[in-house]
Amino acid sequence: MEESPAPDPAVILRPRLLGWLLLILVSAELFNLYTGIQIASFLSEFLVVSLFVLAWRSMRLREIYLLVICLILFGLAWISGRPIVEITSEGLDRSAYLTSFILLMALLREGALNSPSVLEFGTFLTRQPARRRFVTLFAGGHFFAVLINLGALSLLAPIIQRGVRSNLGKGEALDDISEVRERRQLCATLRGFSWFLVWAPTAVTQAVMPTLMSGIEVSRLMVTGLGLALLMFLVSWAEDMLRWRGFTRRLRAEGRMPLATATQLPKKAVQHLALVCLALFGLSISLSLLANVTIITGVMLTAPIVVCGWIYLQQTAETQRERRMAVAKRLDHITFTSMPGYVREAMFIACAGFIGTLAARLIPAQDLATMIGLASLDGWIVLWGLTITVWVFGQVGFSPITMAVLLGSLVAEMPNLPVDMTHAALAIAAGTAICTTGAPFASGALMLARATGYSSFTLTWRWNGIYTFASMVVLAFYYAVLTSL
Repeated sequence: MEESPAPDPAVILRPRLLGWLLLILVSAELFNLYTGIQIASFLSEFLVVSLFVLAWRSMRLREIYLLVICLILFGLAWISGRPIVEITSEGLDRSAYLTSFILLMALLREGALNSPSVLEFGTFLTRQPARRRFVTLFAGGHFFAVLINLGALSLLAPIIQRGVRSNLGKGEALDDISEVRERRQLCATLRGFSWFLVWAPTAVTQAVMPTLMSGIEVSRLMVTGLGLALLMFLVSWAEDMLRWRGFTRRLRAEGRMPLATATQLPKKAVQHLALVCLALFGLSISLSLLANVTIITGVMLTAPIVVCGWIYLQQTAETQRERRMAVAKRLDHITFTSMPGYVREAMFIACAGFIGTLAARLIPAQDLATMIGLASLDGWIVLWGLTITVWVFGQVGFSPITMAVLLGSLVAEMPNLPVDMTHAALAIAAGTAICTTGAPFASGALMLARATGYSSFTLTWRWNGIYTFASMVVLAFYYAVLTSL
């Protein structure tokens, strides 16, 4: 099982202070979301700025680059005479929201780290016969993405490689069969992971879209997105089968087809994970109904509750007192050791929210709509254009989340939009999914590259380039059908 990220050496001297800051930031944001009290919003905005001050030594080139862009946009807003206080507050408010969301979702990953059920079920997925392996890994990558977000890739990738390379000597190269087997499994996992972004309430895209665009029907967005994810599963499976059909025929003709293996479903592990999912989404839906908040906001408060219960169930001590002490020790470790290890991700997502918000306020949405003739365009072209825009900018290093915030803010201000907001949000989310398999700078591709040793360019452009373009073509037809209903 993987370990949680260790705090940066520059931060390790004050991890408890940073842990307290993150804890109070998340608490203030949750208090703000559930009560609407303005002082909580001000506190979370102040703390998200303080995060950069306290952890500045842990910043690397990516965070420095994004922070410089934030300062440039702030300067442009000041020079252009925009209401700087209002715009800055809006940007910081979104930064605090996204930072809190990503930290709360990271808690689910922390709960999974020491879960035998997660490891057992993940191993089961990777050891299926060849004819079922793509299906199970796509579904498994998707399921674990919903449950533990980016942790799905760092969980499954080592298990895949360990299974493929188990019979190799040290430094021995993969043969053609093992190379293709590893590639197909990693591609299936990455593709399954990517499409959770279009519907799951634990995805950052689903968290941010309703805050940007009024009129989004969250339940319809989730249902439509789930339908799109199922469609893209079929596209992924078909592309994989067609791509490797000739290779399979050659192996069969040469008598080199690997023997099929069968593994038994770990029923107890499945039951445990099903219970975690039921608790997560059952409590989230209940909170959304009782507190009159979105399901995503319900998930944010439910996550720490579920993680506490999950950790408690993992303890093997005999007495209740010992179990409680073990839980307290684990929670202390998560708060003051593990969570500070996510500081760079927190700064990244904070900058993404701020950049997207300020950039959208500096671009005249109405003039842009007039320039591109938005009102006269067919609805499917608008949706397809939103998806393609996220992907194009992803090729030059723009974060998909930054583009999602930017496009969502712009679309919300555009007059005479020929599509409804729910479909527009789906198209932007689909763009982030396409980036995951088709842009080497997307978080998912970078995470998988870090976990496997393969270049993110290999994982996206080389291995998934044809699939990415096939997905875009299918999306054009999907949008045409969607807008005609």
